[in-house]
Amino acid sequence: MNDAYPFAGGRHLAWELTGFGADDELVACARLTREQFLRVRHLFDLGDDVWMMGGEYPVDSGLREAVTEILGIGRLEDGVDYFLGARQDVPGGQVWSPAAGAQAPGPVPAP
Repeated sequence: MNDAYPFAGGRHLAWELTGFGADDELVACARLTREQFLRVRHLFDLGDDVWMMGGEYPVDSGLREAVTEILGIGRLEDGVDYFLGARQDVPGGQVWSPAAGAQAPGPVPAP
């Protein structure tokens, strides 16, 4: 792993499955392990963003059953929009960004 860029290979990331109600209020949030993410990532069209660092990906209605079955979680609520995305999970809880004047060798996920 490149210590100068802690997110190489999907390291130091936390994946969350979040759900938002009709008023865009957060109504559900489940943190996934790297292993859980690896089991479901093939369901999503990730393009170049294979570690979901560039934002959140919708869990379309056609994916809900597969996601819940693979992850072993209960049924996702009707009327709730679910998304899967990554956040920084750097040891010690600090937020990582490249040094001043330096460019990161890859995307920098949100804290």
